Amino acid sequence: MFGSLRSHSTGLPRLDAESDFTRARRAYRIANVRAWFRRRCRCLRSLSPSTLLAVGPQRLEVVALPAVVGTIEPTCNFDSEFRPASNVLRRRWERIALAHRKGDALPPVVLRRQPDGYYVVDGRHRVSVARTLRHRDIEAWVSGLRQ
Repeated sequence: MFGSLRSHSTGLPRLDAESDFTRARRAYRIANVRAWFRRRCRCLRSLSPSTLLAVGPQRLEVVALPAVVGTIEPTCNFDSEFRPASNVLRRRWERIALAHRKGDALPPVVLRRQPDGYYVVDGRHRVSVARTLRHRDIEAWVSGLRQ
């Protein structure tokens, strides 16, 4: 049913990046309709200011993408699965997707470890693109106490 949501490659990275964004936006709209019928919120989780104390040292780690559950600051630009909620993101999102498609190196995202998962400090667009391209993990600078 949702075969059109699968990633593909034409061999033209720019065209593929544009297609990736269109596919991610379509997935957002489908999820939004489903959430509306189920009366569920599709908002991206964010941390409260009281949990931002005691950051700790940062370590470079490889983090499983499903473990990234929210952002430090509230945002309406992404849903709970980091799908782009607006076409305003298109230009930046496609540049990151193009870099992925070309194999260009991107800087690690910055995450905050919490008991319920990891929260993005910097790199929401990179997480969104990586999830859309079905990557399993992402390189990140991680702060927060180890569990």
